[in-house]
Amino acid sequence: MKVMNLLLFFFIFAFCVSSGCINQNLIEETPHPVITNVDVMSTPDGEEFELKVTAYMMNPLDTDTGSLSIKVKSKDPSTNLITAEHEESVGYLKAQEQSYKTISLNVPKSGEQLVVIELFEDGSLVDDSSTYVHLVSEVTEKVPNVILTDLMIETIQATNYGEDIIFEASPGLYNQGEKADKITVVVTAIVDDYTRYPGSAVAYNLGQNQKTRATVRMTVPADESYSFYVDVIVDGEVTSSAATTSSIKLHDLKLETPTTYTLVAASSPVEEMPTEEEEAVEETTTKDEEESPGFETPVFIVAMLCAMGILKRWKKDC
Repeated sequence: MKVMNLLLFFFIFAFCVSSGCINQNLIEETPHPVITNVDVMSTPDGEEFELKVTAYMMNPLDTDTGSLSIKVKSKDPSTNLITAEHEESVGYLKAQEQSYKTISLNVPKSGEQLVVIELFEDGSLVDDSSTYVHLVSEVTEKVPNVILTDLMIETIQATNYGEDIIFEASPGLYNQGEKADKITVVVTAIVDDYTRYPGSAVAYNLGQNQKTRATVRMTVPADESYSFYVDVIVDGEVTSSAATTSSIKLHDLKLETPTTYTLVAASSPVEEMPTEEEEAVEETTTKDEEESPGFETPVFIVAMLCAMGILKRWKKDC
């Protein structure tokens, strides 16, 4: 009798575990190195295209990583076939360290391509990211066509008894047209519709398919949060305009530590990123939802009650 009861109890318990009723929310992902951002730049190379893929990585752990490597693949979205693939070693990342790796590979086909980036640690896949790129057979512009890639901000020092802060804003520039002899970059730090702090810098002799940065040094009040708007002017014409997607509190940035921010073209819809307070509220809400019991516990209790009822009825019949 006891053996039958034990077997029946074990069967019901195994069924609940296998169906995910127990401990489903207790499964936690093991911390590992992650890919934080990816930049892809394409250049026509004869009948092929050269892709330069830059993967930004971070080690969130308090210990050093193992041996890391990056694999980049391009796929034809219509067939899911791999059109190019390349892998390179990264070495390792120290605890809490950030780094990046640029990999070049040739793609033998124009049109839309899916670029997949995979991060391996000691031969095991730990993270991946993907993005779509559109490859055009040739550059049609006959004039300089300088576009923005990102914005790097570095705080230098506090001044005026801590009331103001000196920082450098360095927009990334890429010339996909003819050589540009002089490029004017205007960076505007924006508090609101009425409070703006502009600054400018000049870059010279940017060749076709070359990249550079123009550095603008500015001094602004330290306690405000800023969004940034960037204009690129070549030969009196604005060739590119872009803005950051969220407000940045310069006072909270670590001194002399460059931080790179994504820019969205002015013609593209900008999705507002949540502020730090909104992120904290959302994280608290998510945490409460995860900790609140769902249907797993009631299902398990009902299953156990059914098992006890079956056992009692079976005992009476015996």
